[in-house]
Amino acid sequence: MARASKRLKEVMWRYGTSIVVLMIAFALTKILWPAIQPAPVPLFFAAIVAAFWGGFGPGLFISIASALTIDFFFVQPYDHFEWSGPNLVRMVVFITVSSLVSWLNTTRKRLIDERSQLLRQIEGFNEDLKNEVKKATEELTQTNDALLKTQQHLARSERLAVIGQMAASLAHEVGTPLNAISGHLELLSVNQANDSESRRRVRIIRQQLDSIVSTVKRLLEWTHNRNTSFEPVDVEKLIKEVLWLVGPTLEKHSIAANLVSERRLPLIESNREGLQQVFLNLINNSVDAMPNGGRITITTRLAPSGNAEIDFQDTGSGIDREHIEHLFEPMWTTKPSGGGFGLAIARETLAEHSGDIQVIESQDIGAGFRLVMPVKQRASAVLRDEEAMSHVA
Repeated sequence: MARASKRLKEVMWRYGTSIVVLMIAFALTKILWPAIQPAPVPLFFAAIVAAFWGGFGPGLFISIASALTIDFFFVQPYDHFEWSGPNLVRMVVFITVSSLVSWLNTTRKRLIDERSQLLRQIEGFNEDLKNEVKKATEELTQTNDALLKTQQHLARSERLAVIGQMAASLAHEVGTPLNAISGHLELLSVNQANDSESRRRVRIIRQQLDSIVSTVKRLLEWTHNRNTSFEPVDVEKLIKEVLWLVGPTLEKHSIAANLVSERRLPLIESNREGLQQVFLNLINNSVDAMPNGGRITITTRLAPSGNAEIDFQDTGSGIDREHIEHLFEPMWTTKPSGGGFGLAIARETLAEHSGDIQVIESQDIGAGFRLVMPVKQRASAVLRDEEAMSHVA
């Protein structure tokens, strides 16, 4: 019903407009008749305009009306119709011209519509192609990222394999002197049984010897499948113990260290010895970066994501931006001495905890590292590697 009503309004509009055009042409012919007679040109153009604007129906209607108007008003004898040969020829000419104009205009509109439809289809094809290219580009980017991470993991694994070979040799060479040192410590502890300060010093030395042995064992384990033991650890308490342990070193280098707890951390399932080694490595790096003294600030917090975050920040010489991407590569270092293993081992240790270590690049002065560890049950690092390989495949 609505469609029929719309169609009726369109027909009435075309015919009404054509009649208005006829009336205007008639008025112009009346006014200009002394100058244009005996050719009523405006009425001829009225038929053409009606055919062009309204189509075949209005064009035919105005053509007949124009021919009759010319015969009635502008051909002698005036004021009556005469069905003569010239009138019939004039009417046929009007109808033929208006029909031709109407056909040409209809053809023109059809071509324009077809061109518009073709352009819309091309635009649709272009949009679809653009979306497909965008989707393929995103998938390729994701695949390349996964491949890059896998390649980096394989490169780290190869370097850690070299570390394992070096550690095996190191363990053999270091084992004998360590046993000798341990035996002499036992003798010292017996001889100084009544000196509490000496016993405390001997105990500290023995603890550090145990730490060296543990470190060598950990280096040996990098090339083997191992089951690292995890237990609930009070991380903040462990940090305080590490700071007490390195206290003499910090004092010697005029370095102040403090622990800031923004929010008390719960116990975290972790490997105590592994975390202690990570903390020691980061503190030792800060000490090397501050030969003339400075400050180390360790900040702990429970992030909104539920992860535990531990920031190590110092006021040392900082890190050059071009060195950041190499910091965690085994056997890469900017120090004149050292093997470049500390941060590489730290990253592997954090990976065992389903966590990560990141460089804090927004530092105005010095260097900063952020350790991120999940508080809840840790995921399997092996499973993550398999998922990455599967994604690349």
